[in-house]
Amino acid sequence: MRAVWGMIIERGLKQTGDTATGFQWLRRLDAQTKEYVLSGALLDQKIVRQEGLVTIWDLPDILLSQRDGLPLAYVFPKSGTPVIEDAIGVVRGARHGAVARAFVEYVGGVEAQLAATREAYRLPARRDLPEDSLPSWARDVRRAVVVGDVDWDLLAARGPEWMRHWDETVRGRGDAGRGRSR
Repeated sequence: MRAVWGMIIERGLKQTGDTATGFQWLRRLDAQTKEYVLSGALLDQKIVRQEGLVTIWDLPDILLSQRDGLPLAYVFPKSGTPVIEDAIGVVRGARHGAVARAFVEYVGGVEAQLAATREAYRLPARRDLPEDSLPSWARDVRRAVVVGDVDWDLLAARGPEWMRHWDETVRGRGDAGRGRSR
């Protein structure tokens, strides 16, 4: 959520020089938000029961829910979506540095990348994998997704402040979906 909210706030900041436009967009979204739930499983149940019809959620979780038989689908915004890249590294001076480096090499290898793509619905970091070795969902996502422009350094620096402001002045202050903020 922080990545999506941050991208929206940052867009407004780039357009106008301040965060007001982004927070206004989030106020309109909040006014249309029925409920903020505490868990993905609860969110899935509410969407399946059509207590809500649209949500912003993590792609691997949606794909895992689909695999488990839930009638869910996803759509990427044409304006772009933040793409969060998983990372792995070895801590400098690690006691078992050689083993850690071997693990990093394994995880970054073709077999492990393909296994993570097939089993955990993670897009592979490697761009050199043959297209036909990827599951159809990964090929579809690569074709459809527009990677949003996010200044990750700015988000790291200002994100906690923005999220605190959202939580204190925006979240839950809408008017039950009638489109106006209080």
